[in-house]
Amino acid sequence: MYLMAGALWLMATLAIAQEYQPYPSPKITPEQWGIYAEQVRQLHGKSLEVFEDKQLFAFSDRGTRTFWIFTLKRHPAHPAWITRQMYEEGDVVRIRQIGYFAGSEEEFAKLFREYQERNEQLKEEVWRQNQ
Repeated sequence: MYLMAGALWLMATLAIAQEYQPYPSPKITPEQWGIYAEQVRQLHGKSLEVFEDKQLFAFSDRGTRTFWIFTLKRHPAHPAWITRQMYEEGDVVRIRQIGYFAGSEEEFAKLFREYQERNEQLKEEVWRQNQ
């Protein structure tokens, strides 16, 4: 009985986990952007933060250290999003990042690089705090 309950719990947990890499290619359609944004909103809507000055909105899952950053309509890269996830490898904090775009690839590339730079700053801050 406990084994069955554990298996059901595991399946339910996997079913509600947000897929980190939902598409094989970074180039997607606006419809795919909308579908994924809605999935993230349904699972993580309570964490919503809107950054009007940057034309972005974000969701987070503190348990998995995952952050989804979506563009608002007036952002030059819209529709696009970046997913970032912090993890530890030994004693080192790492951040993996993936992104998708249905708009301007050039503007998306700028946004992606901006978050890569933020990742480096964040890793440095964490490293300093742990010293």
